[in-house]
Amino acid sequence: MTQSVSSRNTPVLISSVVETILLIGTFIAGTATMLNAQFPINQTWMAALLSSHLSLAILSGLGAVLLFTLSYLSDRRDLYYLSLITVVFVGLAAAGGLAFYATYNYAFSYIMALSLLISIISSTGCIIYSL
Repeated sequence: MTQSVSSRNTPVLISSVVETILLIGTFIAGTATMLNAQFPINQTWMAALLSSHLSLAILSGLGAVLLFTLSYLSDRRDLYYLSLITVVFVGLAAAGGLAFYATYNYAFSYIMALSLLISIISSTGCIIYSL
């Protein structure tokens, strides 16, 4: 009985570990972009830094959807709610990033950073609860 419950949570555990790593990478690349680049981008290394942030953000968005789907299928409400928080705040971070890039208003970058931190915390909670 215990083995079947643990094996049912294994995909959620793997997905949440990968998602947490992607979110941390997105946060670090975004912080490096904000600290080192000037907007609008006018140098190649700045574009590469922003490109790495955007690539990790897209992957973390897809990972959040996968984590949400797997936690829904695991029939565990605690994992479901934590992954729902992850998906919502990854979406909010994406909206904040797109709004920042459209307006260069730094308030949107703070929304993006705070949303990423909350999604990192909730995906880490998925790791803890799926153990």
